Amino acid sequence: MRVLSVLAWVALVASTATRSTKADISAIKANVNHTPRELASEHSQVKRSLRYLPSHSNYEDTEDRTIGDKVDDVVMKLDDVTGLNKLDDATGKAKKLVPKLDDALMKNLDGFQTYVTRSALVNQLKGKYKYADELDLSTLKQLSVIEARRPEDIKNFHFSKATGSSLHKHVDDFEGIKRAPKQYMESHVGREAQRYGPNNERMISAGVISRPESQGGGDVLLISGSKPTKGDWLLPKGGWDKGEDVKMSAMREMIEEGGVNTKLLHSLGKRKVSDRDNEYIIYPFMAKSITVYDDYAENVRYRIWVPYNDAIKLLSKRPYLAKLVQQAKKKAKQIAAGKLPEQDKKMRKFLLDVTE
Repeated sequence: MRVLSVLAWVALVASTATRSTKADISAIKANVNHTPRELASEHSQVKRSLRYLPSHSNYEDTEDRTIGDKVDDVVMKLDDVTGLNKLDDATGKAKKLVPKLDDALMKNLDGFQTYVTRSALVNQLKGKYKYADELDLSTLKQLSVIEARRPEDIKNFHFSKATGSSLHKHVDDFEGIKRAPKQYMESHVGREAQRYGPNNERMISAGVISRPESQGGGDVLLISGSKPTKGDWLLPKGGWDKGEDVKMSAMREMIEEGGVNTKLLHSLGKRKVSDRDNEYIIYPFMAKSITVYDDYAENVRYRIWVPYNDAIKLLSKRPYLAKLVQQAKKKAKQIAAGKLPEQDKKMRKFLLDVTE
C-alpha cells in the first residue's frame, strides 16, 4: 500500500509541477503589456498569489530536504489517518480517504510548487542578475515582468532627459486612475538653477521610500535609470535647486521620478560621495508613501517595491545608494523596537502641496 501511495504521490507532484511551471511562464509572457498601474501594484499581487519562505527561515535546510523525504511524510500521514494496512481495505475506505488525501497533499504541494516557481524565475533572470537566487520571490516576480517588456519598450520609446516631459508617456484613463498633480507632471531639467558645493560638487537630495501594507507593502522603492539599456536600479534622487528647501527638493524628486507623494520620516545625514567620475554632496531622507500615482512625470521608468536586503543587492553598482538603504534599514529596526519614533517631529511640517 505504501508503494502505491508513493507512486500516486510522485505522479501527482510531477503533473502539478509541470502545469504550475507552464502557468507561470504563460503568466510572465501575458504580463508583457502591463500598464504602469499594474507594474506599480506587482508587489502586492505577488504576495496574494504566491507564498515564499521568509528571510528568517532556513531556506537551505528546506531546499536540501529531498522530495523523497516529503513523500515519506505524506505516506506516514496517510497511514495514520486512514489505517490502510491491507490492500483489500482500500475499496471500502476510498471515499473517506479523498478529503484527507487532498489536505495532506496540498500542504506538501504548496511548498513544492513555490520551490518550482522560484527555480523557474531564478533560471530566467540569473543571466542578468547574478544574485537572483538570493532575491525574495516577490522581487523575482517583478523583475520577470519588467525584463519581459524591456526589449519592446526600448524599441518603441525614445528615452531622453531633454525636456521635463521627455520621460513621460501617455496613460489612458481607467477606473480609479491616480494622476500626479499638474504642477509635478513635468520634471525639473537643466542644471542652471542647481546648487553646487565649494569644490563644484553637485548638491542632490534622495529618498529611501517605504510603502505601508495597506498600499501593497515594500521596504524600498527602486526606479530604473533613464537609460533602460543599462538595466540600472536607483533611488529617486536629483539636483537641489536654488531657492528650495532640501527637504522639499527630496519630496519633489520622489514624486517626479518615482510617482510617490511622501512624508519624510528621518534624515539619513549629509555626506560627500563619489559615483564614477562625479562628486556629490547628498542629502538623503527616509520617507513613507502617502499616495502612489499611476501617471506621473517620469512614468517610463520601471518601479519595484522590494525588501531592504534585495534593494542593497540591486544597488550594488552604486555603493553610495546601497549604504543609504542600509542606514534606513537600521532606523526601521529601531522604530520597530520602539527605540526611535516613526517620524522626527522636525519633519512634520514638510509636505508637498498636492492640491490643484
